Amino acid sequence: MFALSCPGQAPQMSNENSNLTNDPVNSLYRFYFNSVASPNELINGKEYLPYFFHGKTTPLLFSGEPVNAILMIRGRVYTNIMLQYDTYLDEVIYTDTSRMIDNVYPRIALNKDIVEGFYFIPGGESMDFRNFKFPDSPDNNMESGFYEIAYNGPTQFIIRHRSTQYSYHAMNEYKYSPARYILTGDGYNLIKDNKSFLQLFGDSSGLIREYMKSSGIKVRRANKQEITGVLQYFDSIRQAQGAKQ
Repeated sequence: MFALSCPGQAPQMSNENSNLTNDPVNSLYRFYFNSVASPNELINGKEYLPYFFHGKTTPLLFSGEPVNAILMIRGRVYTNIMLQYDTYLDEVIYTDTSRMIDNVYPRIALNKDIVEGFYFIPGGESMDFRNFKFPDSPDNNMESGFYEIAYNGPTQFIIRHRSTQYSYHAMNEYKYSPARYILTGDGYNLIKDNKSFLQLFGDSSGLIREYMKSSGIKVRRANKQEITGVLQYFDSIRQAQGAKQ
């Protein structure tokens, strides 16, 4: 299964899932031959009705354009299908290109409970989304739903692609406001600013500070690749320290 149940501080992934994440494209094609499903099979869900067409903004990724994707449902893999992700409702939208209704391809909001994960492949770049299930408790500040796994090493970097709704000229508009989290051993921590970010690295914070300074990285403006680079550097420090012990 690809859905991640998170009863403790960190999700536990099987070896199969870990391989998929560490080498997403090649591993997916190997996995495909063992468990591929037909894209024409019925996919469980409900009709998706756009609710934002009066405004100037959209809560959908990629400006609302469906993207070629790979979908995992109950251990089955669907390839070469068109998906979209609603960042406000946290819903995966399947575009059924096998039929047309009123000259439009119907769209289906997939049943979130059975969707384990999906890969977007825009322009050859892979974006790995997984269905994280966190315990519902007052001590937990993480919301269950779909997160992109941006980096999965000894530390982990996940992104909650989300939008907030606001009113402008009596219309509902949507502001893209992603939330980024780092897992370094004591649970997931929201990335806020340089100070709180550096505190996550304990005794290595000084080295991380120097790395970020020399690389010109400011946390608030840092992109996915820059944050990943910081974590890879931190993991290399810990690996070197472990080798000396």
